[in-house]
Amino acid sequence: MASAQIASADGFHLRDFRAEDLVALTDVLNATYPDEPTTLEEQEHWERVYPADNPRLRFTAETEAGEFIGMGQCQNPYWLDALGVYNAYAVVAPAWRHRGVGRALFARLEPFAVAQGAARLHVPDCREDITDSVRFLDSAGYTNIGVRFEQKLDLTAFDETPFAGVFGRVAAGGYTLTTLAAERAVRADADRALYAVADAVSPEVPLPGDVHIRLTYNDFVQSTLAGPSADPAGVFIAKQGESYVALTVVSVPQEGPSITNATYVLPAHRRRGLGLALKLLSFRFLRARGFAEARTHNDTVNPPILQLNERLGYRRLPGWLVWEKRLS
Repeated sequence: MASAQIASADGFHLRDFRAEDLVALTDVLNATYPDEPTTLEEQEHWERVYPADNPRLRFTAETEAGEFIGMGQCQNPYWLDALGVYNAYAVVAPAWRHRGVGRALFARLEPFAVAQGAARLHVPDCREDITDSVRFLDSAGYTNIGVRFEQKLDLTAFDETPFAGVFGRVAAGGYTLTTLAAERAVRADADRALYAVADAVSPEVPLPGDVHIRLTYNDFVQSTLAGPSADPAGVFIAKQGESYVALTVVSVPQEGPSITNATYVLPAHRRRGLGLALKLLSFRFLRARGFAEARTHNDTVNPPILQLNERLGYRRLPGWLVWEKRLS
């Protein structure tokens, strides 16, 4: 159990994180990552759907005057098959970096992971262009074990003409393309059928540190279909007969670029153009909604999707480094 307040001699102290901190946390996140803004509605959604029985420790860093200047958390990554791994994360207001806030937060988070029986602590969200965070983790005994590329596509300049023949190929293969919005209108189990594809394919997605995605149906719904940025019209599905065999999901945020959350194709239906066709449909959808940019995240150990994105014209942005520390 976290103590109510942990004093510091550096003009700030740590205390237990509270739900009312979400407003200030949203501001700090947007100051840190202005190119991918979040909203209070998004943060409240994640707070609401977090599993009550999943271990997590959170601290707020605030000034002696009560100003929120950062947050740190350590948790069991319930969305992963990751035996012995806990995740840690901290974000600090730009004006308070280099003043020991992150170090103080991690000093409280690491013992929690040890107490929970973790053998490894991962920090999966350190952007490589935030060099002070990179230096801190390197000096704190963490090892970089991978990078999740971030790429962006300029939708205003994208020309699908060189790729448009894929739609004829897909149709000739006996496939039809649709959306979750359309499917929900004709079948009550559309969400579960979609989950079956994600559940079959997501464990294959390679992630650094020998961990794999493993979502329950409820977690899939909350993370993919039910958040403020979710839209069933932005969930694209390839069918063979009435069976779902592939999907692409894009977010529709209130601000900032759209993110492609996932593209999955069942193994028996790969190399038939389904992933490409679904991505092209998503680009049409996003442009119609007024988005000028689409982004996607992919790990370096997943070359097929990286190659597809390069063909489409995605440009690499600073990636998200994954760090690991062995715990004694």
